[in-house]
Parts: sequence; C-alpha cells; structure tokens
Amino acid sequence: MKYFILPLAFAFFLGTGHLPAQFTFKPYIGINSANLSEDFQDEEFRSGLGYQIGADLMIGRRLFIQPGLNFEFSQIEVRGVEDISDMELSRINMPVMVGFKMFQEDVDKFFDIRVFTGPNASFLANYSGGDGLEISSSEIRNFNLAWNAGVGVDLFMFFVDIGYKWGVNDFFGRDVDNDAAINVFYGNAGLRFTF
Repeated sequence: MKYFILPLAFAFFLGTGHLPAQFTFKPYIGINSANLSEDFQDEEFRSGLGYQIGADLMIGRRLFIQPGLNFEFSQIEVRGVEDISDMELSRINMPVMVGFKMFQEDVDKFFDIRVFTGPNASFLANYSGGDGLEISSSEIRNFNLAWNAGVGVDLFMFFVDIGYKWGVNDFFGRDVDNDAAINVFYGNAGLRFTF
C-alpha cells in the first residue's frame, strides 16, 4: 500500500485546485520483453516478446498523475537440459504514474517530452507453458506489485512511451524455492485526446 501513497497524495493536490487540471485520454498498443530476476538451478530464464493494449488518463498540465488499465501478454523463454516450453502469462495491469512535462503549454500542444514513475498492480489472468518445470498456475502469484519509470514523447496527437517495470515481490508462490521477481521492458504507441 505504501507504493500508492505518493500518487494518491499528488492526485489530492491536483483535486484541491492547487494546479489547473487538464484531461488527456490515451489509448495505446505496445510490445514488451519480460524476464525473471533469478534462474533455477538447472534452468535459466530469457526475455521473450509480448504485447499489451490499454489506455491511460492523464490529469494535470506540466505536473500530472496518470492512472491506467491495460491487458499484457508476456512470454518468458526457459533454457535447460531438457526441452521446456516457454512460459506465457496474461495479466491485467493497473499503473498509477506521476510525471512532469518538459515544455510550457504553448509548446506541448505540438511537441513535448515527459518523464514518469509510479507503482503498478498486476493481476494474473492466465498462465500456460513451462512444461517440464513442474510449475502449475497455482504456484504463480495472482497479484504482483512493480515500480515503473520511463520517458515519453508527444507529437501532435500521437505519443510514444518507453519504460521499465521492476518487480517488488516474488513471482512464484511460497512452495517454490525461488525469489525471482518479474521485470518488464515495454514500449507503447498511441493517440492522445485532450479535453
């Protein structure tokens, strides 16, 4: 819960009128590369290619808060002495970012650079693959927390974001002797509608 205190406090600050609010709706699609931070004794994990689709709502002007919702499909390659199928994960993500725009409003209608950071809550929707690891879906945590950091570029009504998510809790359940967290590099491209 402590990971959400800063974004919520920032949202309260916006909502009390200290900063003029502006709303930007941002649907997007993107690609990701996920990996686990710790290998097994006889197997190692490598990044696979996945995708995500979702939308964010940016609230604020130069300083902003940005809650969002996305569906993420991730793939993690498994290398070992035996032939093991890749791990495939489907997750629902709920990020809450805080950020800063580099340029004043008269410029950022056409071009801007943003930096952002914040927590992400992930809920496991489906797990498959990993045949040979002897890991079932019940041994994958249904809920994971991560911390995001990234940079974005706005150009007219388009935007591109690049970021990284660090897992802050264990990916596997207590019955698995492994403390790996899931880390994800991602890139998104989409449209922005300001009102």
